[in-house]
Amino acid sequence: MNTTVKTKRSPGRPAGGADARDRLLTAATESIAEQGIAASSFATIAKRAGLTPAMMHYYFRDRDHLLDCVVEERLAALIASVWDPVEAGAHPAEAIAGIVDRLLRGVERMPWIPATWMREVLNEGGLLRTRVLQRLPFEKVRQISQTIAQGQRKRTVNPEIDPVMIVFSTIGLVMLHAATAGFYAQTFHRRRPGRATLRRHIAGLLRHGLDAPQGGARQRK
Repeated sequence: MNTTVKTKRSPGRPAGGADARDRLLTAATESIAEQGIAASSFATIAKRAGLTPAMMHYYFRDRDHLLDCVVEERLAALIASVWDPVEAGAHPAEAIAGIVDRLLRGVERMPWIPATWMREVLNEGGLLRTRVLQRLPFEKVRQISQTIAQGQRKRTVNPEIDPVMIVFSTIGLVMLHAATAGFYAQTFHRRRPGRATLRRHIAGLLRHGLDAPQGGARQRK
């Protein structure tokens, strides 16, 4: 007599392993970075994860639910790690350099972020824009802007810097350089820049831009 006992699964739950949901979410972020959200169907994502479309539908109701999970469980963690350490009254150059460093560390852990950010957050009509904006800590952005403005009043910060736009410049530089590092290396036959190289370049560029010009404030044209 055959005494083999078959393991029962929860009703309606496809087989895929305990980490199936995490694998699907990872596959989704990679697919979105490479192809965009529009081209990342449930079937495409499931195949990338080595699972079935039924697993996608089991864990994610529809595309909106999937995108909510991508933002809440992956992007939100990066946003918090970058902005939580920001404090009011910090030295302007050090505050900006800290944002650069933490962003690059996050990108190193999740290399799909720069392409996704540029495609689905910065672009008009990007399907993650509204979701990401809802997660941005605008109070922290205000603190950075106030720090820059205070430095300008003390003439220790370049008066031509826009106190709010500098935040967009910082994030933009990190995302652009990280997204195009491979293109840069291939085009100019250079070694692909790592985190330390990018941090030094971007922070150095921003620090120099934050320096007060010699001889005091320059006249705006």
